[in-house]
Amino acid sequence: MQPIHWLYAVLWLLAVPAAVGMALAWHTSKRKSICFALVCGYAGLFAMAQILIVPGIFLKASLTIVMQIYRVVALIAAAAGLVLNFRGLKELFLGIVRKKTQTKLSEELLFFVAILLVAIQMLVVGILSHQDGDDSFYVATASTSIYTDSIFAYNPYTGAKYRGKLPSRYVLSPFPVYEAILAKLVGVDVPCFVYTIFPVFLILLAYLVYYLWADQLFDGDKKQCALFLIFTSVVLIFSNYSIYTSGTFLMLRIWQGKAILAGVLLPAVAYLCVRLMAKDEKGGGWPALFCMQLASCLVSSMGIILSALMVGIYMFVCGVCAWKWKNVGKALLCCLPNLVFAVIYLFIR
Repeated sequence: MQPIHWLYAVLWLLAVPAAVGMALAWHTSKRKSICFALVCGYAGLFAMAQILIVPGIFLKASLTIVMQIYRVVALIAAAAGLVLNFRGLKELFLGIVRKKTQTKLSEELLFFVAILLVAIQMLVVGILSHQDGDDSFYVATASTSIYTDSIFAYNPYTGAKYRGKLPSRYVLSPFPVYEAILAKLVGVDVPCFVYTIFPVFLILLAYLVYYLWADQLFDGDKKQCALFLIFTSVVLIFSNYSIYTSGTFLMLRIWQGKAILAGVLLPAVAYLCVRLMAKDEKGGGWPALFCMQLASCLVSSMGIILSALMVGIYMFVCGVCAWKWKNVGKALLCCLPNLVFAVIYLFIR
């Protein structure tokens, strides 16, 4: 793998998501930061992929056509984000440090430790690799899609063409196809992308979500945010006592859709719900929540139900406890993609 491939990876997995996230978050005024933009950007790109890939499966489109459409739409969305936030780019990138008070040495030291722990995890998943049994389908599906230039046309186990019924569990959650698209954009083979490049950025994305949670819980207290990240890192690093823990999914199989759902998207959905329940209505985030629901549908069939269930709990709290019925209607609209894909699943299973 050449250094140019890492540059392409930074472009498609860091720069473009950040710019797309600016478009989704440009109208917000509460806790505007590059962290929030990146999380929203990934949600937007995942949602975009879901909207393009699923119709492409039933229309029997080639992977190249879907990839080209995705590339154009993603770049247009990124350009729109940069244009909409042209005057506020400085504020966005400095949004993490909102207070103008002088940072204490203890806070800087704690943040250094937190960043070091996250960097070590990113380095470990980039250098080492773990092959999971489920990769015989997920990674094989991505590789098959590239080498046959098709989408769910061939069985990854046998190489034979699908005849008649497609695998209903995966057709509506075609995350391996999205990984194939990203691998082509970065210019590397699927195993190299899945085991070496993608996990590095997904670990970073997971900790950005945890930072947003810390910022929300401790109202921007930098010391408490750093302690929260350190505690979370330690718990996740030493959680490989079972194959079902969050740390195992995060460190050993984060490239799988269900791991992204558990480690990134569901915590992000919960964060957006808490953010939207705040008294400051200018906090915003409804477009991001809508995209997050589509993103959950992309990564796993379980996400179709679990993410909608989480938003349903939010609707109950808003409607019954807080009497914000206007927000209940907006939340229902955000769950509309989950309902659509659930109905389609019932017809194709």
